[in-house]
Amino acid sequence: MKKNVIFLLLGLAFILRIYKINSPIIGMHSWRQADTAAISRNYYENGYKFFYPQIDWRGDSPGYIETEFPIYSFIVALMYEIFGVSEVFGRLLSVVFSLITMYFLYLLVLKLVDKNTALWSCFFFAIFPPNIFYSRTFQPESALIMSLVLGVYFFSQWLDTDKKRCFFLSSIFIALACLLKLPSLYIGLPLLYLAWLKFWKKILIQWSLWLYGFLVLLPVALWYYHAHKIFLNYGLTFGIWEYGSDKWGNWNLVFTLKFWNRILFQNLAEDYFVWIGFVIFIIGLSIKRKTKQEKLFDIWIISLVIYFVIVARGNYVHLYYQLPFMIPATVFLGKVFMRNFSPHIFKNKKSLVLSICLIGILVLGAGRYSIYMKKENTKHSEEFKLAEIVKQKTKEESLIIAVDSNDPTLLYLSHKKGWHAFSGQLNDSFLSQKKQKGAEYIIGNHSSFKGESEQKILGSLFRNYHVVFDDEKSFILKLIKDL
Repeated sequence: MKKNVIFLLLGLAFILRIYKINSPIIGMHSWRQADTAAISRNYYENGYKFFYPQIDWRGDSPGYIETEFPIYSFIVALMYEIFGVSEVFGRLLSVVFSLITMYFLYLLVLKLVDKNTALWSCFFFAIFPPNIFYSRTFQPESALIMSLVLGVYFFSQWLDTDKKRCFFLSSIFIALACLLKLPSLYIGLPLLYLAWLKFWKKILIQWSLWLYGFLVLLPVALWYYHAHKIFLNYGLTFGIWEYGSDKWGNWNLVFTLKFWNRILFQNLAEDYFVWIGFVIFIIGLSIKRKTKQEKLFDIWIISLVIYFVIVARGNYVHLYYQLPFMIPATVFLGKVFMRNFSPHIFKNKKSLVLSICLIGILVLGAGRYSIYMKKENTKHSEEFKLAEIVKQKTKEESLIIAVDSNDPTLLYLSHKKGWHAFSGQLNDSFLSQKKQKGAEYIIGNHSSFKGESEQKILGSLFRNYHVVFDDEKSFILKLIKDL
């Protein structure tokens, strides 16, 4: 029976993740998904130029952008070629990557700890709300987590068996993880620990390890060099190298209580572990390690704390940045349940307590997940409603100015190209410049114009331009008269 448990867990994970699998790109972190989906759609519509990914907020330019390795978007575009354009294929791809992650997490924990811990670890990986949610979103995080787990697993296998296949598979997956997210270089610390256990003082003279590092770092360096050349030539970027001002290098933020409160308690304890799981995780940290190999997961946790510090603002702002933490963290929950849980819950006080905790995790997790999913209801999305009207009321090739505060969701849903805008930007000079570049419409929501000065701007727009649509919630204004 135990041989089939992992497949039952994979089935459970699959069922949890395909709920509303056909949702449009709206809701939580829709901006990240919209950019990823836009790159896929632009590959499909404009030719499969892999090395030149394009976004929608490009104005009248080609839209080539400096970004992480776009393999996820490219694979989805190839699926579009076969099945037609639908966000469901991007979501399904994420689900598949998540299931692969679970299976290899099971194999890794089975190898380094024991079978029951491996099964419990996969169970918790399957059920925590953000794990479910981001395992079915249209973004490469699921591919990233998969690459990390497979990379570590095959590295461990190579050290034990000396098989070249495992060596090259590990280098490929670790390189892919770093290509998808450059800060994933932190995974080098857990790998170094495993290598140290194998080679000890001779670690620095192992030519195979130097070759491994070369195989990982070369494609990473080549891609990010190429991506930066795109930025220099076309001026568009996702802010990969904005040290100290965007995702990473914000040292002042690290030395504040609000940073650690957000990461440890609001994000990890509350959102990921729904509090009860966080307490069990802390208890798991206190369990004595039986082998040195088992300490890999401690080193993995330490490397992730270093990652939190280096990519401070990214982790502070974005919940999904902590997803990699759940790989080693679920192992510590698995240890607690492996040691203390028994099916005879009424004969064992520890089992009874853990059963109550497990029910609490499931109930609180379901409540939190329902909050996430409510945001994907099209009835509650003004952006979705406006986008549908934009497609009806404007020409397919029209360039638009989207009052979206740099959120690409509205442009993506509208299937339009154009410019982002903040409500306070819409003065005569800004609009004149964009009209010269071909902008034909302004689209947005009234709620974006909050202050008195912004209300005056909105009033001026309505007086000076033709109102194509206005329902007092959303509007479409035409900037250029028909010839």
